[in-house]
Amino acid sequence: MAIPRTPAPTLTGPPVSKWFGFFPEFRKDALGFLIECRRYGDVVKLPVGRVAEILLRQSDLAVYVLNHPDDVKHVLVTNQHNYVKAPVPPVEAKVFGHGLLHLEGAAHHAHRRLLLPFFHGDHIHAYADTITAKAADTVARWESGGTLDIGREMSRLTLSIIWSVLFGREMGSEAELITESLHAGHRLINKQYNSIFAQLTPLWFPTKLHREFARFHERLDGLVRRLIRERRAEATGRNDVLSLLCAATDEHGRSLSEEAIRDELVTLILAGHETTANALTWTWFLLSQFRTVRDRLRSELEEVLEGRLPTVRDLPRVVYAKMVWEESLRLYPPAWALHTRVAGEEDPLPSGARLPRGAYVLVSPWTMQRDPRWFPDPNRFDPERFSPESYKTRPPFSYFPFGGGGRRCVGESFAELEGVLILTTLASRSQLRLVEGQTILPDPLMTLRPKGPVLMTVQPVASHAASATER
Repeated sequence: MAIPRTPAPTLTGPPVSKWFGFFPEFRKDALGFLIECRRYGDVVKLPVGRVAEILLRQSDLAVYVLNHPDDVKHVLVTNQHNYVKAPVPPVEAKVFGHGLLHLEGAAHHAHRRLLLPFFHGDHIHAYADTITAKAADTVARWESGGTLDIGREMSRLTLSIIWSVLFGREMGSEAELITESLHAGHRLINKQYNSIFAQLTPLWFPTKLHREFARFHERLDGLVRRLIRERRAEATGRNDVLSLLCAATDEHGRSLSEEAIRDELVTLILAGHETTANALTWTWFLLSQFRTVRDRLRSELEEVLEGRLPTVRDLPRVVYAKMVWEESLRLYPPAWALHTRVAGEEDPLPSGARLPRGAYVLVSPWTMQRDPRWFPDPNRFDPERFSPESYKTRPPFSYFPFGGGGRRCVGESFAELEGVLILTTLASRSQLRLVEGQTILPDPLMTLRPKGPVLMTVQPVASHAASATER
């Protein structure tokens, strides 16, 4: 299939500030700005401005936004070894340490190979009953006619699931600590990404955000380290991720250090529950807006489940539910922009553009997955886009909510299992209606979350036949 491209003999972009580059417009509306960039071609050059160039002691410094699947595949897969992740703000480095999220090269490959089995195959199938049981408990607590913040509900649910998977125990008072730690980290990380001056301010400098972050970070760090030490002191092991990490060895046959285990656990706690919670929140919002999709999903669940809870054996049969999940990820990908890469050497792209050595490269699932070249009428919620037939009409990397190549999300299979099982469990036992008068907008922080609460009312499930009669 011939894939259309926008010719780019010279690289341009939208007008930006001479001194502050594209940052003011990006801070004002990152999602809208990235969509606007698409008008300037498949490779868009965004100067960072004189201030950043002076502070970083580099000239002609720019971020290059890629808007074509071939170029994205080239950077993420074909020539991925030419690219490393750009340095992260100090607070992000402190939170995640040297876990899989930030490692490079051989160390990243070794840790990825270590963690991959925990979230694939028989391991993730063993988590299915836990996911379904906790989802069923959640919906059982909802009162018919009651109003709830669905984002908060999904966050609590996915946090309780990842806690059980990681530590093999129920979550108690730790939930509030983790939630507050996450919020404090988000606020400071967002500030540092949006301001080079905030990045250069030492974390020991006693600003309000720094003090708030330090307080919660120290408590979370202490909790995780205590759990590691307790597990290592036990005479018998378990089958949770913590036990498996404690028993694991590196490529030299050495046990992992407490620091290494801590970094991986914190990464999995924070990244492993929030992304799925946000994806589910957007899914409920979309379903509340499209009755035909809702009815078709309910019809499939009635036919497949016949009133019982879903199991892992049902996953091949809930085809439409999986299509709903994928279409939701298309419209509202939690990873709305992948972490910026830096080119080690000059690199010619399939589009014909050449990225200079040291180029900062940005690829955005948000932009690509709303491109009308690959998804006609791109803002419409249409799960049929993910039928087996439709898949064949699109090029690879027109849809990549989990990234690609050697840095593809290690938890992708687990996220799909969790997302589809929660969706089918809750949708088969409740109907959620958006409270009128709300304006739901996306907020592009570390992950794509709604800006403010998403209030929904709980209604009992009516059979598909009864729903059709009502119409």
